[in-house]
Amino acid sequence: MGNVLVGGLYVVQATKHGKTEYWAVATIRDKAVAAVEKELDDGWTVTLTDRRLTGQRLSKLRLRPNGVQKL
Repeated sequence: MGNVLVGGLYVVQATKHGKTEYWAVATIRDKAVAAVEKELDDGWTVTLTDRRLTGQRLSKLRLRPNGVQKL
């Protein structure tokens, strides 16, 4: 059996010029912030939050492994 990398679903906050966006990321915790940074241009402050999504919201997202989606 090969190595299996298991991740979760994390909510990441991105802020720029007083505007805040939230992103859902399906990856390992250590890569969640970097995954959102790849989606944004320069100047955003990106941080991992402790927020959790409801089961209903999770089913609507349909995120694949390593997927990133703006909430």
